[in-house]
Amino acid sequence: MPRHQVGVLTTYEERVPERIRKLAYDLGRRLAEEGFIVITGGNGGLMKDVAKGVSDVGGIVIGILSHELARVPEGHPYHNPYLTVRILAEMSYEGRSSIVVASSDVVIVLAGGCGTLVEVAMAYSMGRPIVVLEGSGLLADRLRRMFPDGYLDHRHIVKLEFVRSVDEAIAAVKRILRQGAGQG
Repeated sequence: MPRHQVGVLTTYEERVPERIRKLAYDLGRRLAEEGFIVITGGNGGLMKDVAKGVSDVGGIVIGILSHELARVPEGHPYHNPYLTVRILAEMSYEGRSSIVVASSDVVIVLAGGCGTLVEVAMAYSMGRPIVVLEGSGLLADRLRRMFPDGYLDHRHIVKLEFVRSVDEAIAAVKRILRQGAGQG
């Protein structure tokens, strides 16, 4: 039976508080412990922290790498040595993002910036369930104010699910998958 794939939509920003880096690591670790395959954009920042969490417990983490950063050398801040699979998309960030979202059964928003907002819009349009980890900073902490009813627009395609901890995020993903949502 194929394993479920969970996309983590986050930032490659390196300058984030240590508690958020730990949150990213813990999310990756817990997703892997639950048997999920994790998909990210694959670069540095919080994507690297998520991937390290997955890697440290022997899980599978796939990085879909944009053209701009696909071949950064080891030692570069955006190089991610923890990826199990590196897919060189040979596309822009936006093109790569469509692959991350389309390949995920559910997505989790952790912090994030403008690129993550684009991914959230893609997930919404594709009907992918979206779990938002509030308290992780940046975009994740603004989405409830931006979309107070939980929907990005009048179509009500997917309602954002807001959670406050890694445990709640894992529980939400498992519940969503049990209910049969996110099958893509």
